Amino acid sequence: MKNTFLIICSLFVLLLGSCEPEISKFSPDAGNADFSVFVSIGCSQTAGFANNELYRSGQIVSFPNILSRQLLHVGGGEFRQPLMSDDVGYGNRLQLGYTIDCLGDSVLLPVAAGGMPDEGSLGNIYGDEGPFHNFGIPEARISQLFDPLNTTSGSFNKYFSRFASSSATTVLSDVLASNATFFSLWTGKSDILHFAMSGGTTSPIIEPDQFRSYLNVLLTQLRSMTMLGVVANIPHVLSYPYFSHIDPQGLWVTDTTHANGKRTTLPGELILLPAGEQIKCQGLGSENNPVPLHLYLSIEEVNIIKNRVNSFNTIISERVAHYNLAFADIHSLFAEVNEGIAVDGVSVNFEFIFGGYFSLDGVNTSRRGNALIANAFINAINSRYKSAVPRVSITQFQGIEYP
Repeated sequence: MKNTFLIICSLFVLLLGSCEPEISKFSPDAGNADFSVFVSIGCSQTAGFANNELYRSGQIVSFPNILSRQLLHVGGGEFRQPLMSDDVGYGNRLQLGYTIDCLGDSVLLPVAAGGMPDEGSLGNIYGDEGPFHNFGIPEARISQLFDPLNTTSGSFNKYFSRFASSSATTVLSDVLASNATFFSLWTGKSDILHFAMSGGTTSPIIEPDQFRSYLNVLLTQLRSMTMLGVVANIPHVLSYPYFSHIDPQGLWVTDTTHANGKRTTLPGELILLPAGEQIKCQGLGSENNPVPLHLYLSIEEVNIIKNRVNSFNTIISERVAHYNLAFADIHSLFAEVNEGIAVDGVSVNFEFIFGGYFSLDGVNTSRRGNALIANAFINAINSRYKSAVPRVSITQFQGIEYP
């Protein structure tokens, strides 16, 4: 009887041991891709532009730099960025601070960070610090990636001239000269934002056929260098705080097609973020002081923007499939965050200042937003190339820095 009892007990212990869960250890793996030389191509978001400025600490937490650090686990190499020398940049950076508004109340608002730009940081740094791997040019349109630097002007020239290899080079030429093995591409967003942020008054958006042509040449050239890569689509930009933060209901706007040159807003029209202080303190939006054309988007302009986003995204999806590349669905990511999500125990949403996703300019994402974007790129890479690139925890990255 005693022996029978011991046998039963032994069997019970064995059964318990066989039921223990197996813990699968994550093992980083490059899969079918070579990440040894990674380059990233794009506009403001790629460059690390945030809080209305390009500045050093913002560049350090750009989504490509976050991504490059994760690629180190799977054979990635050095990722050089054309870093500014300080956090002043060109002098336009915003920070959160308490200020007295026109009503005499102390309020927490984006205010100028101040500081004098370092002229030495604004000149070309290629000779001392190049070549580079981050080809994010703030405000760059897709067509400008093909333009020789010495034929350009304005913001594109200001930013690219800092780290171009020569005065006559193009972004694409410098990318191809890098001998990269892997790339990320996120383009087309600036083409739409130029128009949207001007209230539809300047910078018409290129036609879908033109966008398709430019994108096709880009991907053909990149793939001709045997590069693999990941390509992102475009978010619904009109959901950004820059366009959605101000309630347009009941405001008067300028309308040159209307009999008396003004009218009240229609459902679906949007007031731009820079109008907010004037609405609060200067009576902007009243019948006697209607919102000017450059500070709101009419129904027609809203529809143009929505249609272009949809058209560009269809083209991006088609071209990515054609070239058999990884596809980062950033459009869906932004839509999810807009509804509000919780990641790593942290809540993130689109609320201006307090949502944690956007920086203080209401257009470019915060450090925490960049981490979420980097993870979306990592998910796309792992899915397409059977890689095991580790994700980052967004708890390591701050949303908005409070005073």
